[in-house]
Amino acid sequence: MGRRTDLSSLLSSGTAAPAPAPETVGEGTRPAARDVAHPVARDAAHPVTVALADLAENPDNPRHELRDLDGLAETVRERGVLQALGVVPRAVFLAAHPHHEEAVGRAPYVVLHGHRRLAAARMAGLDEVPVLVREDASRTDEDALIENVQRDDLTELEQAQAIQGLIKSYGYSQRQVAARIGKTQGFVSQRLSLMKLREDLQEALADGRVSVEDARRIARLPQEEQALPGETGTPPPTVPKARRDYGVIKIDSRGTPEEVVESLRRHLAPAALDRILELLGR
Repeated sequence: MGRRTDLSSLLSSGTAAPAPAPETVGEGTRPAARDVAHPVARDAAHPVTVALADLAENPDNPRHELRDLDGLAETVRERGVLQALGVVPRAVFLAAHPHHEEAVGRAPYVVLHGHRRLAAARMAGLDEVPVLVREDASRTDEDALIENVQRDDLTELEQAQAIQGLIKSYGYSQRQVAARIGKTQGFVSQRLSLMKLREDLQEALADGRVSVEDARRIARLPQEEQALPGETGTPPPTVPKARRDYGVIKIDSRGTPEEVVESLRRHLAPAALDRILELLGR
C-alpha cells in the first residue's frame, strides 16, 4: 500500500503559513514612512505582521470591484488571514511608478497581491495582517493581471482593460500578452474587442445592462452605429450584475493528490480554498 498523502496539508502548503514568531509592527514602534525607506526588517521567505493602516492599495490593480467579500470576511473573522499578502515598500513602488505618489499616500507599504484579503480583513475588524515583502515593483501591473487571470478573478471587461494597458505600457503584441498570461491569442483578441465599444456601452457592460455576447456583437460596428439592444427596437436582455461563478471543477479520479490540489488551486479563489481547508480539518 502506497504512502498516504493528506490533501489538506498539500492545500495548506500553497498558502503562506504564519512563521513561528512573526514580527509585529506596533503603534509605538512603527517608524514614519518619510523617515525610513524600509520600516520592517524582512525575510522574503517568511511573512511579517503589519498594521492595516500601513497598507495602501495598488492603483494598478486590474480588479475594479471586489466581489463576494462576505464569505471571505467570515472566514477571516474565524481563522484569520491564512495566505499572506504580497506588498512592496512605498519607496520601491514609487521608484517604478512615481505618478502614483498621491494615490498611495504616506502608507509604508503598497499591496501588490491580496486586495480581497485586505478588504475582508477590514470587514472582519482585524488590525493587522501577514505580508510577504518584495523588493521589485517594476512590473506590478503585469504581475497583478497574470495572477487574477489565472485565478479567473476578473470580469471580461476588466481583463480587456488590463490587457490593453499592458500593450500600451510594454509594447507587447497580442501573441506576447497571451504567452505572458497563459492564454490563447484568441482569448486576448476577444477581450480586446470589447475596448472598441463606446465608453457608455462599456459602462453598460460593467453594470450588467448588456451581456458579453451582445457587447462583442455591438463592438463590431462603427462607434457611431453602436447602441444597446433595447435602443434598436430589440428588447434588452436581462443580465444579472456580474459575479464570479467558478462552476464545476473536473478532477481525474485517478490523479495523484498533488494533481488534485493543483486543479483546485487553478480554479478556486482563496476564500473557497480556505473553506475546503476548514472542512477537511473537521
